[in-house]
Amino acid sequence: MAQGVAPTANPVLSIAVAPLAPNEVLAGVLNSPRPAGIYRSTDAGISWVNTTPDMPPNISITSLVYDPRNRRLAYASDGGAGFIFRSQDGGATWSEVSGFRNLLSTNSAVGVLYMAVENNRSVLYAGTRFDGVFRSEDGGATWQQLDRGLVGEARRVRSLTFFGDTLYAGTHNGLYRLLPGTVSWEAVPGTPTTGILFSLLADGDTLYAGSGSALYISRDGERWTQVAGLPNSVYYDLASTGRLIVVASESGLWVGREDSWTLATLDGAPYNTPVYSVANTPRAPRTVYAGGDGWVARSDDEGITFFSVGAMPALNVAAALATATPTPTPSPTPTFTATPTSTPTETPTPTFTATPTDTPVPTDTPTPTETPTATETPTAAPISTLEEAGPTPTVALVSGATGTERGSEAPSEGAPAVNEGSSSAGDANRRAMEALLRAVRPVSLTPDATQPAEASPESLAIVLPTATPVIEASPTAAPTGTPSAEEPSTGGGAAAEVATPTTPALQQFTPTQEPPSPSIDVIAAVRSRLPLILLGAIIVFGVIVLAAGVSILQGPRDI
Repeated sequence: MAQGVAPTANPVLSIAVAPLAPNEVLAGVLNSPRPAGIYRSTDAGISWVNTTPDMPPNISITSLVYDPRNRRLAYASDGGAGFIFRSQDGGATWSEVSGFRNLLSTNSAVGVLYMAVENNRSVLYAGTRFDGVFRSEDGGATWQQLDRGLVGEARRVRSLTFFGDTLYAGTHNGLYRLLPGTVSWEAVPGTPTTGILFSLLADGDTLYAGSGSALYISRDGERWTQVAGLPNSVYYDLASTGRLIVVASESGLWVGREDSWTLATLDGAPYNTPVYSVANTPRAPRTVYAGGDGWVARSDDEGITFFSVGAMPALNVAAALATATPTPTPSPTPTFTATPTSTPTETPTPTFTATPTDTPVPTDTPTPTETPTATETPTAAPISTLEEAGPTPTVALVSGATGTERGSEAPSEGAPAVNEGSSSAGDANRRAMEALLRAVRPVSLTPDATQPAEASPESLAIVLPTATPVIEASPTAAPTGTPSAEEPSTGGGAAAEVATPTTPALQQFTPTQEPPSPSIDVIAAVRSRLPLILLGAIIVFGVIVLAAGVSILQGPRDI
């Protein structure tokens, strides 16, 4: 792996520093966007190697711990399927702790690992998603389940630490404790919250507890006060340098003590991005590592200033180890079992707006020429609407304008002319036009008018923006004629007909026939349905993800 380059884009959920070796550090990552793994650095975070290329799929490394008495022995937990892995060479290679996964209930997993020295023996604790706490004195060969007294959401354990000789557990239902010599947990009186406690840290005579909104402090484990000077945020992890407390939160990395806190810097800028894990080793407390969305950063001054992997200087290991050792207290295991919101924050999903379809607008009626151009008829009222208007009269729909304002067409030779003064034919034609006007609601736009003019049977032929078929009640063919700019002659006749130029584009049909189907604007239809198509694709993708298994973590809150 090249120096100064993050080995993966996956957010770092857990960090562990080897005892007596501040230059040896392990980092566990979330399972997105690439498969999860455990990465190891032996040069204080400058370069990294993936030590688990064959790790099972869909797991996330939620916690890492070294044996405090043996830096060659390390453990890692999985928040997806519930595996525990063990390394006997300082994190260079890993193997599964066989049999542990079979102790868990369905969909349970491991959110936190914690190691303490009891009676001169290293003891491993595992806090689970649904099954309380497990304890092993032999490196995971055998386990004792400690879940008595943990009911409901309290069975979801997020953090563990010894404060004095009492083991405390941060759960999804506040703070619980296991008194010495007992095997049953009890809720802590005066617990600061009944919500999730993500992190716990015992620092001398002070116990810290980080919740989803605040950091709390207690001197006796029962009476709590909220720490002032910190923002409302999720407090994922805590580390002590002996003088200062380093706090990993959703709003960045904070360092301070009591009520005096400041935001750490990363490469000279405020370190205000989500940080999920912080860790150091008691023999070199000034060297602090932090992991989050931007990979692993390192501080050599107790967490006040940090360097990113691309700007990280070499570490003087001898100088780091020469720093005075703080008051010895058990180092807590990082608590990362939660879900990032954004996700490792993902690129915002664009919101698609449906493209409106164009609505045809009638245009001004063109003056007839020698070869009038017919346009296609849009969908008008159905035939049944026309029939409700009464008996079907003799009607012609004319492509083009009529009336003296727009010019008239001359009838063909031998064809009866329209008699506007005829009482029988004119009235019949007027009634037919009124019925058709009620059905299709035509409008006539004069060339200089800004508003539609009211159509009337006497002066208006129905002008449509598309091809106009001819409706005739009689089976005879429509007369043909040649358009002319002159006024048509008038005269009496038994029936009044409007001369219509017959072209191949005009199609005749009777009222009992189906009108021709309108054309479909494919592009407009696709645009109007695009949001539905995208929504359907998103739903299908979500189903596929769910089918892949609920064991996949969505982020540092999802344990």
